This record gives sequence, C-alpha cells and structure tokens, in this order.
Amino acid sequence: MHKKLSYSELEDKVSEIKEELTFKIEEVNRLKSSFLSNISHEIRTPMNVIMGFSNLLSDSRYSQDQKNFFVDEINKNSKELLRLIDNIILTAKAETGNIKLNMTFCDIQNIMDELYNYFQININNHKKRNVKINLIKKSNNQDNKVFTDPLKLKHALFNLIENAIKFTINGLVEFGYEINDENNIEFFIKDTGIGINGTDINKIFKKFTQLEDDDTRRDSGLGIGLTISDRLIQLLGGKLIVKSTLGKGSSFYFTIPLLVEKPV
Repeated sequence: MHKKLSYSELEDKVSEIKEELTFKIEEVNRLKSSFLSNISHEIRTPMNVIMGFSNLLSDSRYSQDQKNFFVDEINKNSKELLRLIDNIILTAKAETGNIKLNMTFCDIQNIMDELYNYFQININNHKKRNVKINLIKKSNNQDNKVFTDPLKLKHALFNLIENAIKFTINGLVEFGYEINDENNIEFFIKDTGIGINGTDINKIFKKFTQLEDDDTRRDSGLGIGLTISDRLIQLLGGKLIVKSTLGKGSSFYFTIPLLVEKPV
C-alpha cells in the first residue's frame, strides 16, 4: 500500500513540481532564444556573401578572373545555405517522427570517396592547412554494395566529419568503415582535436546545444548536427557511440546492419 501524504507534504510536492516545471520552461525558452539568434547569424552569413558578390558581378571595374572568383563564392555559400536549411527541415521532421527512409542498393566506398574529396577541398578553401584528413579503407568484402538509405547515411557521416574538422585546430581527422562480420558494417570518425569532458558527452546530442566553455566553443553553428546524425543512425538500425578525452580528441563509432540483398 502507498503511504498517504499529509496536506503539508502534498503542498511541498506541488511546490517541487512547480519549481521543476518553471526551470524546464526557462530552459526551453533559453534554447529557443539561442536557436533563433544562431539561425539568424548562420543564415545571414552566407546570404551576405551571396548578395554582396552578386551585386559586384555587374560592376565593369572587375576583371573576368575576379568575377569568376565571385561566382565560386556565390556557389559555395549557396550550397552552405541549402545544407543549413536541409538540417533545419530534418530537425523538424525528426521532432514529428516524419523522417522516411528510401532504402536502395548503394556503393559504400563511393559515398566515402565523395565525402573525402569534398572535405579535402573544404579544408584547403578554409585554409585549415594544419589539419590533415585521411580516409581509411579496411573492407574485407570485395562487394561494397549494401541495402540502406544512402542519402541519410551520407548526411549522418557528413555532420560527424564536419564536426571533427571544426574542433581540430592542429592534427588529424580520419574516417572510414570496416566490415567485421557478415551482419554489420562499422563506421568510425576520429580526430586529434580538443576533445570533450566526460560529463559533457551526453549534452552534445541535445538539439540546439553547444558547449559554452571557451576552449570548446570555437565555431558558430546551430548545435543540431550531432543530434541529426544520432537520429538518422538510429533510423538506419544503429547506435552512435562517442569516446573522448579532453585535450586529446574524440572518436565516434556506429554500426548498421550489413544487408547485401533486399529483404523479402
């Protein structure tokens, strides 16, 4: 039998619940405010570049080489803006459970090569020459075609690799995959960056959350990349695991089912 609470105990319980609700409401409002501030900044940055260089294209004082540079910057920032919008839409869909998988056969190695080529160029463009990126190929299977959602898998990997590069000032970022058995394929992303405190690891998967420490918050962002990757990996049948040491780097792992033929 449950113990009957006295009137004063009930009052204390109600007061405790009210305090907890007040705290949670304040936290939600803080996150919303932070998100709106971040999204305004993140959208405005590429938009300013696009609008600024677009206006310069009609100026006859600039040479064709200079205009070609303007076009490259417009294209680059347009893609960044589109990716930002895609992340926001994915976050909204994840909240409503409305992310649908489009399963098909795809070549995993092609996906990894595309990611490597993109980030290799990206590092050079952003002059992060003290950061080296490696793609590790350890597949024991000659046929790299698997049945999954290639776009969702690529999106999850993209966010994880981008995050690793963002928080690696000097050093190495490496990623790849390994087929360890007939049932699973394991992906990994490792960096020699600034790392994460053990007590902060769970926080990084909360949407719109960025670690506030001066040593960790070196870049802007919406704080939704890891949340999206985590949700997508779960949809693909996996679980994202992180191991990190402050000042030494982080490693992210996840395993998804290895389906080499379409399920009946």
